[in-house]
Amino acid sequence: MCGYSFVASPLSRGALITLLACLAVATGAMLLLGLVLERRWLRPKEMPLAFTLGDPALAVGIASGTWIMGPHQACGATGPTGQIVASAGWLLFGMWQWRAEVTAGIYTRRQALSPTKIWHQLVIYPTLGTWSFVAVIGGLANAGRNPLAAAVMTSCLAIWAGTLVHDIRHPRLGHPPYEWTHLRPVRPPWGEDSSTLRSITRHAKRQPAAL
Repeated sequence: MCGYSFVASPLSRGALITLLACLAVATGAMLLLGLVLERRWLRPKEMPLAFTLGDPALAVGIASGTWIMGPHQACGATGPTGQIVASAGWLLFGMWQWRAEVTAGIYTRRQALSPTKIWHQLVIYPTLGTWSFVAVIGGLANAGRNPLAAAVMTSCLAIWAGTLVHDIRHPRLGHPPYEWTHLRPVRPPWGEDSSTLRSITRHAKRQPAAL
């Protein structure tokens, strides 16, 4: 069966719409949630490199795969049924990772319940994960049609993967402890109960002293 399910419907509208949809989900919505609910700008020094660089690169990679596919619809494993299965799989992975990161002390429970973290685990994973699955496999299967776009796609995937490795070694705040009862982050100081919270202290120590 060929075509696009509701999960992957943006891919059916071409590379430009795909790119805009990826940026809206991975970057635009996060910026909006940070500004409205978390009352902060998502500054690069506080956010993982995967957010500031990796996700935009992934968006370009997905759009490039869609461009390579052109009018050829996703079929077989990447068809509508496969898209639904992939989305469910990515959602389960996001939920597993969510819990694992708290258990490992990467985030505290209050950090894990911040609006941006919830969006990242429950929305970004199922959507961009599925779109990547369809576009990358489709792009690789048809790479001969557009070698330049295929090179861009693989380069963008490499950049995205590299930012993930960097973030494992260099944690950043990412998501502040949040109080849903007041619809605002917990007031600092936040302590050092997670590796991402401790990164704030390390960053402050590296700053030059005020004259």
